[in-house]
Amino acid sequence: MEKEEIILNTQLALFFDTSISRPDELTQLFNKAMGGIFNQIPVVMPVPDKKELLNIPIVHMTSNNNIYSCDIARGRADFFVAGEGRQKFSDIKNDFLEKMEKYYIFFASKAKIKRVGFVTRFFIKDENQAENIAKLLNEEFRKIIHSGKIHQSFVRYVSRTEIDVFEINNYTSVEKTFATISSIGSHMCGIMITRDFNTIPEKNYKNILNKEKIKYFIEESEKKFNLEDLKKILWGERIKA
Repeated sequence: MEKEEIILNTQLALFFDTSISRPDELTQLFNKAMGGIFNQIPVVMPVPDKKELLNIPIVHMTSNNNIYSCDIARGRADFFVAGEGRQKFSDIKNDFLEKMEKYYIFFASKAKIKRVGFVTRFFIKDENQAENIAKLLNEEFRKIIHSGKIHQSFVRYVSRTEIDVFEINNYTSVEKTFATISSIGSHMCGIMITRDFNTIPEKNYKNILNKEKIKYFIEESEKKFNLEDLKKILWGERIKA
């Protein structure tokens, strides 16, 4: 069986140029704008209005089937679409882009958007996470600095590049995880690969961000997933077992 990636969820983060004082007051209007997809009662947390807490979610909204969710803080909003079963990003992409447009339009009417982040998390079933993740580390480092059997390994790497007019952080993390995938199995052990593309915090893009540029940003980021190349490093010739 091939080492098949399964999408856990994909996420679009919007960072506000000016904070929203009462995110809890937006829930009904936002749900209406999204077509009523959040059909569970919102959870509201009493987060103090302090600068250092601007990115702490105050409101959590979700759907009955747990496919759609959204966290709203005073300084940002995060919209998630989860996969079902053996889905890939391509299987949920159109739905995500359609909902993303409504999501962006709503919050752009409440605050200027200065930054965006597009995050996608993949799961690959594997019983030898530590050994395989360690293949991403320098072999001399592993042999000279460490001895004995590999116990744990985790990799995080961030580079900076450009997409269109945006300077971005290109973030990858590879780590052990347990996942419950509907229609497949529960509490499966494997590797989670996170690909995160976000505009750098040092720059404010409030004057040029719009729904068309965000769609382009997502589609160009998708081209940089490079999952097949990453899987070849992790599993090499054993990618088919």
